[in-house]
Amino acid sequence: MGVQWPRKPLVGHTGWVTSVVVTPDLQFIVSGSEDMTVRVCSLASGEEVRRLEGHTWTVNSVAVTPNGQHIISGSRDKTVRVWSLSTGQEVRRLEGHTEAVSSVAVTRDDQHVLSGSEDSSIRVWLLSSGEEVRQLRGHTDWVTSVAIAPDGLHAVSGSWDRTVRVWSIASGEEVRRMEGRSLGCCRSLSLRMDHTS
Repeated sequence: MGVQWPRKPLVGHTGWVTSVVVTPDLQFIVSGSEDMTVRVCSLASGEEVRRLEGHTWTVNSVAVTPNGQHIISGSRDKTVRVWSLSTGQEVRRLEGHTEAVSSVAVTRDDQHVLSGSEDSSIRVWLLSSGEEVRQLRGHTDWVTSVAIAPDGLHAVSGSWDRTVRVWSIASGEEVRRMEGRSLGCCRSLSLRMDHTS
């Protein structure tokens, strides 16, 4: 017996929906929007069960921690926010970016949050305290997307500078770069586990 997907549109946002993610337990869909909210809908019924309010500008990106306890959101208001999935309450606010936050990701061990921004940086934060532990610097234009590699040790970022870069999360060092005119501007990244090597 598979997941019972809702057979009706999920409604509620009053602006563009910018980002969606399904929780690890397949119970909820989490969405961020231009309307400055994060909404949690039941995957079974399609009904909104929680509305997370606090951002003061468009929510550009949402992620859910692998343990399913927290929602992470990044916004044009330059903040990253951590929310309790069970209560909808804001747990902490991560501040430091000087421009809009365009993308957020969480490491597989639930220890770190990564955020990419229009300030050209990627920042690594401790999820438990909200402390910024390092910056990944090298992009020369907006960072549009950040993803965690399947090994959990590396992050991959895409930018308007026409590069995709691979970083060591632990050291902050760039370990690989893909670039060129044919690459174009990277807007989104997705990684998969390769079992062939």
